[in-house]
Amino acid sequence: MIKKYTIDRSSSVPIYKQIKEILIKELQAAEGATGRPFSTEQELVQRFHVSRAPVRQALKELANEGYVYRERAKGTFPVQALPVRPPGLELGGLVGFLRDQGLDCTSKILSVDHVLPTEKLCVILNLEPSDKVLRTSRLILLKGKPLVWTQTYLVVAEDFLPDALELEEAESVFVLLEREQGIYISRGDHLICASGASGMEAEILGINNGDPTLIIETKLYSRNDRLIGWRRAVHIADDYKFSFTVNR
Repeated sequence: MIKKYTIDRSSSVPIYKQIKEILIKELQAAEGATGRPFSTEQELVQRFHVSRAPVRQALKELANEGYVYRERAKGTFPVQALPVRPPGLELGGLVGFLRDQGLDCTSKILSVDHVLPTEKLCVILNLEPSDKVLRTSRLILLKGKPLVWTQTYLVVAEDFLPDALELEEAESVFVLLEREQGIYISRGDHLICASGASGMEAEILGINNGDPTLIIETKLYSRNDRLIGWRRAVHIADDYKFSFTVNR
């Protein structure tokens, strides 16, 4: 049975933050629970004997940080039910983020090498066909099953060539790039679209040709706003959601 925590009205910590921390503990304790909302707004209002304002603020922050995702007219669901990428996720931080949610997430480096750019990469990164780029190919797995295949291309010096073990330990090529080259990737511009799995994508992800995938293509910029790379991530559509908020 999952332990039920209560708020401390004498504490200096705001009520909504207490509710948020309580729900995080209970979400982590309930790993593997799927299917229904973990709590509705009304249930939380009644449970904590508070108004809707602190409950809504707590749920909003949980959604923004990727602990839960909310579906209109259906409820609020824990991230354990389905991997959800929050809008503010740090570039290259998906593996660490999912692990922090208590999920069994691992990754495998498929290859790392310097390659000549394709015609598409030449256009995107303003390269000459003879300019080499660093390519890293990584497969991210959830509970031992493929979830995302990423290919990252970076315009860096040819002497920067980390091996697979270094990349596995760092969890992100961006960490090594900053540590060894002093280059910090500060921004990524995403293009998101749906597609059917190609032959290689299907083989690597263990799905059928033409199965639905979610594609995220990202232009990568350094701190001085220089376009330094491009990444293509192919997600199994049935096993992944992208969460974001818009304002009016």
